[in-house]
Amino acid sequence: MRARSRNSLWMLAILVPLIAQALPAYPASDPPSSREISIRQCVEIALRNNIDIAVAAAEKEIGEAGVPIEEAAFLPRFTGDLETNRSVIPSGSALNGALSLDQRVLKFDLGARDLLRTGTALTLAFENQRTETSSSVSLLSPEYRTALTLSAQQPLLKNFGRQVTEAPLMVARAGAAARTEEWKSKVMDIVAAARVAFLAFYSAGREVEVRRAALDLAERLLVQTNARIGAGAMAPMDRLPAEAAVAARKEELLRAETAAQDAADDLKNILGIRSAPEWDEPLLPAPMTGDIPPPSPGETYEEALRRRPEFPAQAARQAQTDIQEAAARNRTLPSLDLSLSAGLSGLSGTPNPNPLFPSSAAAFQGSYRDSLDQTFSGRYYNWFVGLSTEIPWRFNREKAEWARARSAAEEQRLLGEGLSSRVRMEVRKGRRNLESALARIDASRASAAAAAKKLEAEERKLELGRSTLYQVLQYQQDLADARLAEARAQADAYTAQTRLWRAVGTILDREGIALR
Repeated sequence: MRARSRNSLWMLAILVPLIAQALPAYPASDPPSSREISIRQCVEIALRNNIDIAVAAAEKEIGEAGVPIEEAAFLPRFTGDLETNRSVIPSGSALNGALSLDQRVLKFDLGARDLLRTGTALTLAFENQRTETSSSVSLLSPEYRTALTLSAQQPLLKNFGRQVTEAPLMVARAGAAARTEEWKSKVMDIVAAARVAFLAFYSAGREVEVRRAALDLAERLLVQTNARIGAGAMAPMDRLPAEAAVAARKEELLRAETAAQDAADDLKNILGIRSAPEWDEPLLPAPMTGDIPPPSPGETYEEALRRRPEFPAQAARQAQTDIQEAAARNRTLPSLDLSLSAGLSGLSGTPNPNPLFPSSAAAFQGSYRDSLDQTFSGRYYNWFVGLSTEIPWRFNREKAEWARARSAAEEQRLLGEGLSSRVRMEVRKGRRNLESALARIDASRASAAAAAKKLEAEERKLELGRSTLYQVLQYQQDLADARLAEARAQADAYTAQTRLWRAVGTILDREGIALR
């Protein structure tokens, strides 16, 4: 009997190293080249590199640039025109006094245009012309003509009023405000997405650890089983459940490792990783520390109304469509424009003797300055008042544009109602999920502690021959499931906390992020 025990011990000493060497080795930890990354680092990297944030920032800048473009419509515009020409043409008229007509003209005009916010268009024109001609018909050569004219055009029906005139500017301002708030919302989304992606990666890593520990337990039990079979304490058939458990847990570990790699890629995508070396670099999630507090009384829908940037963004979009609807309604009126103009003019030059026409031009004798003096004296003037109208046939296009604008305004109103309902739901679910996850953490910890004690007791019973291999394997599985439940409950709690922060709109404050 003693010889048989010694042989069994020798066989066990030989088989254990052989079995351990034959089984595939799984590393107990990540490779040394892995880079540890924390949830805070993930948020910082995402804020710097995420493409969606960059796109939202570009859209914000585009919206802000549209405001000065529309404001420029109410800034004065100045015009200038300087030209000179000379023409020598054959003359077929005896009145010219020669066989050819030589004429030189120099023009210099200045002007200014301005659109008032009431819709009035003002135009100021200052015209100057010097003409020198060889024609005997001309009374003055050179001749100086000057004129100063102020014109105004005021819509009386269509395009009347400040609301319609400023509509493009108001739309641009509302659009800029909406895009700024949408940019803030996108930043919040990416911060939340970075945290959730990290927590998914962290949870997947914890599952790998649990699956590896479960495999280690199954492999250890297989070695012990083989030793007992070699010692004659078990039948060879008892090896099958242990081998099946090792194979099943290897498969579970492989699945968990694949899921962890997928979670790492999802995280890198959120972080905005672009270079191939960074994509190939293994990441190791830093452990999560600290207790998770339950929802506070201030994390409510009313607080979300005050903090969520989606609400001012939606209000700005609603204002845009309301302005566009009012402008489209105004365009269904016929156009009726009042035009006014008043001007002064002057004339001077050198009298040109003409034997055919003895009229004297001595009254206009002088230089260019004399023409200016005469213009501003008010002796020669002109004025004009007129009405013009345009009435499209049945206003089909204008009515269709108004109908489209009304539909757009109604759409924004419905989107606003939907936003309120969605945010209320997010806050309620966020509070409920966080409370549930915190309760599951306590329950899963107690379950994991109990499962560990049960497994320890069952292993002792197996050593004494009072239990079976199947029961030990079942308790091992219970322990793995309990540890997985604890890890998932903890990750779910952090995730629920993140989503509650996002739902209430406090996530940037919680992360200490200030937007500029």
